[in-house]
Amino acid sequence: SEDQVAEETEEVFRSYAFYRYQQEREERGEEVPMDPEIVEIQQELGSTGSRVGRRLAIIGDDINERYDAEFRCMLKSLQPTKDNAYEYFTRIASSLFESGINWGRVIALLGFGYRMAMHVYQQGIPGFLRRIARYVAEFMLRNRIARWIAQQGGWVSS
Repeated sequence: SEDQVAEETEEVFRSYAFYRYQQEREERGEEVPMDPEIVEIQQELGSTGSRVGRRLAIIGDDINERYDAEFRCMLKSLQPTKDNAYEYFTRIASSLFESGINWGRVIALLGFGYRMAMHVYQQGIPGFLRRIARYVAEFMLRNRIARWIAQQGGWVSS
């Protein structure tokens, strides 16, 4: 159901962020700052939601490459803070879905959430990942994306 998808979304996002972070540390090493909040996620892994997050991080490689530079530029020019982050998040997230919903755009949304969490963390504001996970879940529920995912058979069918 739609509610179940919304509930699982935060876990899927946190797991996705963990695996993206692992990939980036392997590729770029010390350039990627150590984020204790992401490292903590490791204890939650093993559930269905986290397996889905991992798979999306792996299959999302091409999508991330396509969007990542653009996301970085946007974030640099917007300078999100705790106070305006949700507004910026929804504005950019909405633009991703202007021409409809598909799995590629859902993965791009997770990628944007991850990039925003890392950006804010690098500005010296820790503890932002859970907040972004909540933003992602709220956005998906409000914009009927959770309903679309439920109609496709839920996160496990991604």
